[in-house]
Amino acid sequence: MRILVDTSVWVDFFNGHPSPQAETLAHLIREETDVVTCGLIVSEVLQGLRQAKSRVNVERHFREMDWLSPKEPDTYIEAADLFRRLRARGITIRSTIDCVIANLAAHHDALILSKDRDLTLIVESKLLALRSVPV
Repeated sequence: MRILVDTSVWVDFFNGHPSPQAETLAHLIREETDVVTCGLIVSEVLQGLRQAKSRVNVERHFREMDWLSPKEPDTYIEAADLFRRLRARGITIRSTIDCVIANLAAHHDALILSKDRDLTLIVESKLLALRSVPV
């Protein structure tokens, strides 16, 4: 099973910030689980790095991973539809990016590892065939 790790978990992991999700990620890496990423997550992680030296190492790490690719334009149209369907249920997602990431994971049959409130709400909505990694 592939695991799509969200930005918040990578930030904790790379910064050595203890969290259950970062510990789960470390375990998945040690066990050589199929951890995957996507362009939006890599962009968010890299833009937050302050030191060039760290950036080179993190970038190298991401380049070695498998990447989930969007199916254009469907991924983006479906993300907008997901946003609207959630809003109709009274759930407001703060970032379109989370809707895109959730759609990518669902379409690629990947589990989500996240600390993000909005991704949790998306998973719990059951509007997508999407599951979280138990932490």
